[in-house]
Amino acid sequence: MGTANIIAVYNKNQQAALREFELLMEKTTAYMNKVAQSSNHYVGCDSKRLEQETFIAMKENCKNTAFHPEDIQLISGQRFPDIVAANYFGVEVKSSKEDKWTSTGSSIVESTRIKDVSHIYLLFGKLGGNPIAFRCKPYQDCLYDIAVTHSPRYLIDMEIPQQKTIFAKMGIEYDRFRLSDDPIATVRSYYLEKIKKENKAAMPWWIESDTVTSPTLRLWDEKALGSNIYKAQMLMLFPTEICRSNYARAALWLCVRHSVINTHFRDLYTAGGQVRVKGRLYPAIIKRILEAAPLIRQLLYDEELQIDIQENNPSLFRAQDRYTHWVQQVSRQYPQIAQLKEWLLEVT
Repeated sequence: MGTANIIAVYNKNQQAALREFELLMEKTTAYMNKVAQSSNHYVGCDSKRLEQETFIAMKENCKNTAFHPEDIQLISGQRFPDIVAANYFGVEVKSSKEDKWTSTGSSIVESTRIKDVSHIYLLFGKLGGNPIAFRCKPYQDCLYDIAVTHSPRYLIDMEIPQQKTIFAKMGIEYDRFRLSDDPIATVRSYYLEKIKKENKAAMPWWIESDTVTSPTLRLWDEKALGSNIYKAQMLMLFPTEICRSNYARAALWLCVRHSVINTHFRDLYTAGGQVRVKGRLYPAIIKRILEAAPLIRQLLYDEELQIDIQENNPSLFRAQDRYTHWVQQVSRQYPQIAQLKEWLLEVT
């Protein structure tokens, strides 16, 4: 049965097609475990090779399923998931070099998710065990929490029961979460509630007071919380979004990285309407960008911020001249202000 046939099955009966995919993944996992137990074939595997080995194993095990080898495609690279089967099914490959079934997973945003892939399984290799072992489950059933140190990524545990997944904790189904207009807002609400419970702080997120009632969760305070540094860091990490008045990721980063809440985020950059810069009136954010630029120039190579830059503004991280790259990111948002790029490049 070729691709056209499995797609026909899917269009007629998604559950029947999903059972066929589940069968393929069960056979693939059993095959890889058998190889691991009888040889050293997977010893020394890195992530790229494991994707390739999984791809080969899936093609080998299409017999007696509704799939043909030509249905299986290795995507890899910067796309999600790593392998696609017959348009609608996918496999994300993850592993640990230690003897454990846990690891850090992919971004919660799924901005690189391949169109039409509706059902994803996670195949996990425990490469530090003896013998090496593999497990495979529906993607959403392996995710137990969210890593919030730098940017929001799922945490994987292949042994958790379904009632302890992150989606069970947040009270939302995976598909509803990923297809929502603002999944980051859901995570932010969950994380704030988690902090409050852990610290037994009865402080609602919307409170508009300068009084800090929790030793961990702090309200934005212009004087006490180093606001200029935070504003510069966020403008460095999220230049395009902030210039477009999209503060969702920056607000989440501020909360999870520094445990700071700001209930009036727009005021940081756009309050004041228009301001005079070099004798002419411009949006208030232009003045704040110019004020932040000298500090941003210093922060670009701050050791403590390298992971933040890499995960939140990867093109900036890779740039040969980071400051010039950041200036270009910002100035492209204001083509009507021809002098902005020149002003920023003059900053010392």
